[in-house]
Amino acid sequence: MGKRRRPLIGVMGAGEGASPRDLSLAEELGRAIARQGWGLLSGGRPCGVMAAASRGAMAVDGHLVVGLLPDDGAGGRREETAAELDVALFTGMGQARNVINVLSSDVVVVCGAGGAGTASEAAHALKAGRPLLLLATAQPWIELFSYLDAGVLVCATVEEAIAAIANRLTGAAEPEAAAASGAASSVGREGGRLPVALVQLQAGEDAAANRRHAEAWLERALQPRPGLPAPRLLMLPEIWNAPYAAERFTDFAEPIPEPGSSLLDGPSASLSMVARLARRHGVAVIAGSIPERGADGRLYNTGTVIDAQGRLLAKHRKLHLFDVDVPGGIRFRESDSLSPGQRLTVLPGEGDPLATGLAEPPSLGLLICYDIRFPELALLMRQRHGCALLACPAAFNTTTGPRHWHLLMRARAVDSQCFLLACSSARPLGGEGYPSYGHSLVVDPWGTVIAEAGIGEQVLHAELDLEQVALARQAIPTGSQRRRDLYRLEPA
Repeated sequence: MGKRRRPLIGVMGAGEGASPRDLSLAEELGRAIARQGWGLLSGGRPCGVMAAASRGAMAVDGHLVVGLLPDDGAGGRREETAAELDVALFTGMGQARNVINVLSSDVVVVCGAGGAGTASEAAHALKAGRPLLLLATAQPWIELFSYLDAGVLVCATVEEAIAAIANRLTGAAEPEAAAASGAASSVGREGGRLPVALVQLQAGEDAAANRRHAEAWLERALQPRPGLPAPRLLMLPEIWNAPYAAERFTDFAEPIPEPGSSLLDGPSASLSMVARLARRHGVAVIAGSIPERGADGRLYNTGTVIDAQGRLLAKHRKLHLFDVDVPGGIRFRESDSLSPGQRLTVLPGEGDPLATGLAEPPSLGLLICYDIRFPELALLMRQRHGCALLACPAAFNTTTGPRHWHLLMRARAVDSQCFLLACSSARPLGGEGYPSYGHSLVVDPWGTVIAEAGIGEQVLHAELDLEQVALARQAIPTGSQRRRDLYRLEPA
């Protein structure tokens, strides 16, 4: 079967009784879909969300709007609805139209509120394996569909929705192509492919509940996915066991032993949970960061890596503290409660401590959030320590995130010619608490985003073709072309 000329985006939502906000949002979404050159699968009642999306798309030159509609109940056509469509197919099958809508779409979007029909369409989308995106949808729906499938994307704005759709379309393949790529992936896995899963979640005020919540999401990340390898490396975000607030770090701080220690029954309740899960499933975990109460009495923002036996492999104290005051944006001072670390952290690949099973296991460099803004750190990890993989648990906010999140993560990947894993916390519901940007990323050594999350809680899966590191460095040999007679980076 050949590929469609255009991807087809299905938009679902309330029919009768849609709110003015939902109708306005749907119309904006329809325009944005048409501007991307995608087709819109819409239709429905003239007063509903689907029809509003159709009107938006039809205002853009080159639009394509397809409607799968029921008849009028007596075998006749509903011309008032069909007039808004480029192509109208009358099914005469009532609720079965929900299934046809879903199976005809490349990506399904639930826009705003909805009723039983919308819930049916969304459930069919998940069952059929179609990517499902919730745009400005009520929290009970988010919780329901995120529970049914961790891959559901949650977006607050049309701009975020379009980016998420583009990401899904880029990663999508026709069945024949998917089968071929799956076979190639299986053959090449020993050569250099590493399946990973980034867990984007939000912490609350209850420490024990935060641990249970993180454990449930880690378990979800390990659930089998048809035709895809299980992740061999998991990752958590920055400060996942506590609210991200400088004045609260003391209340949630835990002691962390030195590398080489077993964490199974160690002093940190949060890391003990992760260690037990790692041993239970035989996977390594980049355990984001948590507030650490140091033996010197100081507090640190500390990231860790835990092996498949529950041992602490590496410990990174955040080097650069987030002390910023953006006019009209955000003011935050980590130094009011935290102390900076004093050394960079690299986990060498020799001996395959992450149990990747690869012929050439990667050396891993650890950074935490604000550290990514200092390119010297990533360059030293590549130049002096041979890193092929960088991991950056983070919590950019809605002031700095839209400006710099993608820019910085892609820049550091290109600078170092490494894969970069950037695991963010999720954005809080209702606008309360620290406004995390979300959008966890996986970036390859060429600077291409190969996987991206939305703003809500979810698991982001990717497979790293680590052979791309050598290919990028051979094609663009910055490592050997540096003018060390004029400048050089020296470790402290």
